[in-house]
Amino acid sequence: MIALGRVMLAAMFLAAIWLDRSQPTQAVTETYGFLIFYLCFALALAAATWTNWWLDARLAVPAHFCDMAFFSVVVLSTAGYTSPFFLIFILPLLSAAIRWGWRETALTALALLLLFLTGGLLVARSETFELQRFIVRAAHLFILSAMLIWFGIHQRFSSLFVRLEDFDSLIGHQDPQELALRIAMGAASAGSGIIMLRSADGSLSGVRIDSDGIGTVQGKQSLVRDPAFGTAMLFDIARDRLFTKSEDLRGHFSRASTVLDMPEVKRLHLTTGLIATFQSGTAQGYLVLECIDDLSGDYVELGRELGRAAGAVLDRSALFFAVAEGAAAQARVTLARDVHDGIVQFIAGATFRVEAIARAARGGADVDKDLGDLKGLLVEEQRDLRGFVTALRREREFKLEESLDELRALAARLGLQWSVKCSVKSNGEQAPIPIRLQLDLEQLLREAVANAVRHGGASKVEVNLAVDGDQLRFDVRDNGSGFAPLNGGSPVEPWSLRERVDRANGSLLLVSRRGRTDISISLPLSGAAA
Repeated sequence: MIALGRVMLAAMFLAAIWLDRSQPTQAVTETYGFLIFYLCFALALAAATWTNWWLDARLAVPAHFCDMAFFSVVVLSTAGYTSPFFLIFILPLLSAAIRWGWRETALTALALLLLFLTGGLLVARSETFELQRFIVRAAHLFILSAMLIWFGIHQRFSSLFVRLEDFDSLIGHQDPQELALRIAMGAASAGSGIIMLRSADGSLSGVRIDSDGIGTVQGKQSLVRDPAFGTAMLFDIARDRLFTKSEDLRGHFSRASTVLDMPEVKRLHLTTGLIATFQSGTAQGYLVLECIDDLSGDYVELGRELGRAAGAVLDRSALFFAVAEGAAAQARVTLARDVHDGIVQFIAGATFRVEAIARAARGGADVDKDLGDLKGLLVEEQRDLRGFVTALRREREFKLEESLDELRALAARLGLQWSVKCSVKSNGEQAPIPIRLQLDLEQLLREAVANAVRHGGASKVEVNLAVDGDQLRFDVRDNGSGFAPLNGGSPVEPWSLRERVDRANGSLLLVSRRGRTDISISLPLSGAAA
C-alpha cells in the first residue's frame, strides 16, 4: 500500500507541476530532474518489494528518509510554505504510523515540522511573506501529526481478532489440532500449514495440511533454537533470511540458520512463510504457515495473534472434553443413585411384602389376594422404569399438576408396596418443574417412604409439595420411631437423601423425635443453581 501510494503521489505531483506553468518557482531544471528521479525511484522500489517481504522490511527506513527529503525539496521549490502541494507530508506520516509505532511517528512529525518551519523562516525575509497562511499550515501539520501519533499508539491493538465463539460448534466434533490449524490457515489465507505440540518427553507431534490432504508429523527437536528472537517470525530458508518485530514494532533481522533448527526445518520441507510459537494453559508448540499470498512484515503481528488463537482453541477443546468426562461421571453417579433409590428400594419393599405373605401363609391365611397385589406392584414398577426412561427423553418441563399426578400415583404404589398410608398434597401454587428435578422428587419420595417404614416402623407418611418463590419445598412427615441421635447430638441424616439433595443444590432439614419425623427439603426451580 505504501509503495503504490508513493508511485501515485510522485506521478500525480510531476503531472501537476508540468500542467501548472507557474511552478516550480525556482531551480526549474533541478526540480524536474529530481521529480523524474523520484518517480523512477518509487517505481523501482514498488517492483522490488511487491512480493519480497525481506527487501520491504530492509528498505523501509531508507525509503522513509527519501520520502521526507522529497517533501522538503518539492515544497521549498514550489512557493515554499504556500506550496499547493503542502499536504504531501501525509505520506511519510502515514508510513511511520502504519509501519512502526507512535515514537517513530512522533519523530517523523517533529522532523517535518522543523523542515517546514526552517523553510518558512527562510522565506520570511522576503516582503511577500504571509504570516497568517504560514501559521495556519503549520497548525494543519501539527494537528494531523498529533492524530497520526494517536493512531500509531493505538493501531498495535487493532490486530486481527479471531472470534473463537464462531467455532464452538466444531469443538468436540473435530480434532483440536486440525481445527486450530484450519482456523489459522483461513485467517492468513495460507495454502499449507503445520501445527506441532510438545509432549511430556519433549518430542513434537502434530498435523500437516497441504494440497495433498491431511497428515501427521513427528519431531524430536525444537523447531526454534533461539526462542528469545521472537514469538512470530517470517522465514525464507533458501535465502537464509529471518525477520521479526519486537513488541514496539521495531524490525529485527537474522539468518534463519542461527535461529531455526535447520535439520528439523529441512526434514519438514519448509521453504518460506510464517512461524509462531505459542504456549497456553494446556499446550505449547509451533504454528507454521506457508504458501501465503502477498506475505509482508505485517504478518508478524498476525502470527502472534494466530498463535494465541491456536492455544485458545486447544484450551477450549481440553475444557470441552474435561466437562464431557465430568458430565459422564456425574451421569454415572446419578444413574447409580437412581437405581439404588428406585429398583433396589423396590426390591427391598417387595422382599418385605414377600416375608409378610410368607408369614401369613404359614399361619394358614389365604394369600392369593396378597400375591395378586404383589404381581400388580411388579407390573407397576416395570411401568415406572419405562416412565423413567421416557422422562429422560422428554424435551419439555413438567407442569405442577403433571408432577403431582405422577407423585400421587407413585405414593399409592408405595403404600401398597410397604403397607403404609402415603399421601401427597400441594399448596396450589403453579410452577414448571424441570425434568431432572421431577425425577429427583420421585426418588426422594421412594427413599423417604422406605426409610420411614424400614427404620422407623411408620404406618403413615404425609408429603406436602409447595412452591416458594424460586424454590420448591418438599416436606415429608411420618409417625415412625424417628432417627437415633449421633453421640447424643442431632439425629443421623439418611445419606441417600442428603446426597441427592446436595447434587440438586438444595438444602435439607431433619427434625426427629419419638413418634414423629419431619424432613424439610428445599430445591431450586430456576437460575444457575437449578
